[in-house]
Amino acid sequence: MNSGESEKIAICCVLLDIVEAMGTSADIESCRHYQSLRGKMNITDSDFERARSVSVLSSLVTLKEMHYNKKMLLALTVCDLYSGYTPVSFNLKITFETLMNAIEWPISFSEILTISRTE
Repeated sequence: MNSGESEKIAICCVLLDIVEAMGTSADIESCRHYQSLRGKMNITDSDFERARSVSVLSSLVTLKEMHYNKKMLLALTVCDLYSGYTPVSFNLKITFETLMNAIEWPISFSEILTISRTE
């Protein structure tokens, strides 16, 4: 699998994990930044199916090497998902920041939320 394919699968794996943890109220398709991420990465439904057999930990390792523009789109997409909860809980903010630190993109939830609102 080439690096682009690995990145797509890793993104899908992490997003699946987040959506499953959030429960039925999470709808990734309705996230405005997901549309940009999907377009940039050429993510398909089959990528999500393939991602089900990959571990989140190995996905994080793959995402560490990803270009910062893609990391930003992933962060904005996760922010969109978490922003569906009003107010966003402290645990979700910590989860977001842990994810971003794991992929070596140290940005806080409040910083990404500000960026998201200005777009």
